[in-house]
Amino acid sequence: MGGPVNAMAAYTGLLAEAGYPVTVYSVRKPTDGGSFRLDPRVGRVEEGVEAWNGFRRSAALWRREQAAEINLVHSHGLWADVNRLADHAARQRSVPHLLAPCGMLAPGALRHHGWKKVLSRFWFQDRALRAAQCLHAKSRQEYEHIRSFGLRNPVAIIPNPIAPPPVGGPLVRGPQSVVPNRRTVLFLGRMHRVKGLARLVRAWAEVQRSAVSGRWSSGPSSASWQLVLAGPDEGGYRREVEALIEELGCQNSVMLIGELDEKQKWNALAAADLFVMPSDFENFGNAIVEAMLCAVPVVATTGTPWEELKRMQAGWWVEPRVETLADALREALTMPDAQRQAMGQRAFKLADQFRPSRIGADLVQVYQWLLSGAVRPACVRCD
Repeated sequence: MGGPVNAMAAYTGLLAEAGYPVTVYSVRKPTDGGSFRLDPRVGRVEEGVEAWNGFRRSAALWRREQAAEINLVHSHGLWADVNRLADHAARQRSVPHLLAPCGMLAPGALRHHGWKKVLSRFWFQDRALRAAQCLHAKSRQEYEHIRSFGLRNPVAIIPNPIAPPPVGGPLVRGPQSVVPNRRTVLFLGRMHRVKGLARLVRAWAEVQRSAVSGRWSSGPSSASWQLVLAGPDEGGYRREVEALIEELGCQNSVMLIGELDEKQKWNALAAADLFVMPSDFENFGNAIVEAMLCAVPVVATTGTPWEELKRMQAGWWVEPRVETLADALREALTMPDAQRQAMGQRAFKLADQFRPSRIGADLVQVYQWLLSGAVRPACVRCD
């Protein structure tokens, strides 16, 4: 499960808390793993994929939708048959459609498997995008991508709601398989090519070589720092990352610890001294906010919508290149601990704007506007 799925589950919980009856329609491939968690007040219609595997086609889901009572459709993502179903359901019932592209209109995302997306655009996706009463962007950067794509619909800019770490017990520093006497740079996310892991490993190797060559009096050597890569493997990409680590000779300072459950995730974030997100593109990046909620400074690329990290001195926002990523890592790893920790405190304050209560209020206002013609919320842009 990635950020868009977790965000969708969080949105539905906020709507259920506000008294809206919500049902989630989804399809699942066997390789998707377990079903995502939903608020117990939220209904679920989940079907296995019957055919057209990559397209997530489910005739059963279409049959179930015919008998449903629907007042508003809020769809998440593009290109799949469930997204075609969302457009169809809204059109057939003449109800509002709030469509969240989930970062899939970013230039890099459009290039990924581009020929398949051209077919989907011609078949149904362009029509669905233009017909939606409102589009849902997770950041100002995604709003710009929507406009660059040529869409003129109203756009609600509502980020993902991120709950703070669980209370009721201390978070234990030091996840398993991590050397406890080293400081930790953490990546947390899917092990997928678009996450920039090869770029990160190459940048890490460059930083290690610089330390060994004596470019600092006290460099970030493998004896004092480690890079931890956490997250589920996707499509066997982990093998490529492991091969690159071996090729570059970083086996002693790079740890791959696999997928983490919720408790392990927060423990890993609490153990981190620096968080890094080297992605080609992200429409939001839940893990970035989760790191900030643990007062961890962040290194992110300009493929993510996190220019505020630089402006608020809560981290680094750099071009997605090996050289710029290595420069940011060098600066972060060689600065005094107190200075890095102060950046983490500013990151913690920056994360406060994503608390669920605030996001839920904006989402409810958009629903009320679409359903009853209430005053257009401030989070909706028409320019």
